[in-house]
Amino acid sequence: MTSTSPGGRPDATDPGLPTAASSPAIARRNFRFGVLNGAVYQTGDAFLDSGTVVPLFMARLTSSNALIGFGSALADMLWLLPQVLVAPRIANHTRQLWLYRRAATVRAIVLGLVAALTIPLAADHPGLLLGVFLVCYAIYCLGGGVAALPFMEVVAKTVPPDRLGGFWARRLFWGGLLAAGAGLLVRAILEIEDFGLRFALLFGIGALLVSIGYACFLAIDEPDGAPGLVPGSPLELLRGGVARLRGDALFRRLYLSRATLSIWYAVSPFILLFAVRDLGAGPRAAGTFLFARVTGYVLSNLIWSRVARVWGYRAILRASAALIASLSIAAAAIALASPRGLGWLGAGTAVVLLEIVAGLGGAALSGMIVGYASLVLITAPPGGRQTHLAVMHSFLAPTLLLPALGGALVDATSPPVLFALGGAAALLGWRAASRLPATAEPAASPR
Repeated sequence: MTSTSPGGRPDATDPGLPTAASSPAIARRNFRFGVLNGAVYQTGDAFLDSGTVVPLFMARLTSSNALIGFGSALADMLWLLPQVLVAPRIANHTRQLWLYRRAATVRAIVLGLVAALTIPLAADHPGLLLGVFLVCYAIYCLGGGVAALPFMEVVAKTVPPDRLGGFWARRLFWGGLLAAGAGLLVRAILEIEDFGLRFALLFGIGALLVSIGYACFLAIDEPDGAPGLVPGSPLELLRGGVARLRGDALFRRLYLSRATLSIWYAVSPFILLFAVRDLGAGPRAAGTFLFARVTGYVLSNLIWSRVARVWGYRAILRASAALIASLSIAAAAIALASPRGLGWLGAGTAVVLLEIVAGLGGAALSGMIVGYASLVLITAPPGGRQTHLAVMHSFLAPTLLLPALGGALVDATSPPVLFALGGAAALLGWRAASRLPATAEPAASPR
């Protein structure tokens, strides 16, 4: 954990803390490009959404809910997994955008390849298309993991600790606002009858926009940083991570708090599929779900930025974990009361209620990102920020297999069982977030 002043605020001289660029003009420019990167990238990501577009695409190519859940988990799982391999190789580099550039290039190429091959393979070779998609999508997601440490390091060097909450909230607000408009376009594209054309357009537009987002981040003027502590081998890092999970309460509680988001990732795709397939809402409802989720994602940032200033990042994590637990249990109750259960609710009413759940789920997702992304940088040990991030994220990666396990559970039981178990598990994350110490972040602004 970082050193702190007597008032609990991290010491500004601590080399493990985020540091702003030296020139105020450059710092403002970097901040704007960082926000613009988030806004444009999230807009493109709406066309590739792992909770709506990916499961709908895969559901046309396979009937296996476990495989659909696995595909939905790839984006986040492979963003986390390779970081423990990357950290030892880049810790002693004073600049790191070069690695981000290489990863971005590969990601743009493979995503464009999926868009180009969807139409020719969709009609006659669905099995081949599924295989091509999973390979290319896995490479795309893995590239995000390779770029993650350079990305976080550049953010840490260009955004001071007391502005991190505002930085993440602005990225999410403007990105979510644009993605909400994109959600309307996604809904219109999903109504196209030709399956191949429908998803080729989604993947192609997504590839173009995320590439523009990469270019925005590459426009940042990265300052030189002092080389970090060179960690040991990936295996040594993982062993050290096990020791930290056992002996470091702050590390363990932050880990469990963030793992709550993996529970939501396991539940949310099947809320959508339950509405579309079991309740007969149809493909158009997928666009509505995306729009609802993005709307909650956007509007909640007006709240989260205020919460960060007044009550701090810990309060955001607590509220988000509680929301995930409540929404999962609510989804179970709605599914049980729907025509597929006890029949107390009509199909249309149940779909609308699940859309509300999706919207509030977007708010929880946004809050988790703002709270966790700020705290994980602030709590990094001096000189060991990349190792701290790599170990934390590598231990989080296996939790993102939960969507695949969730799909298997749905196959074996029913959606309400998955939703109820997800709600119960999320309560553990809420408990961990509630026990994070006050010294884990800068002091909140006075009310």
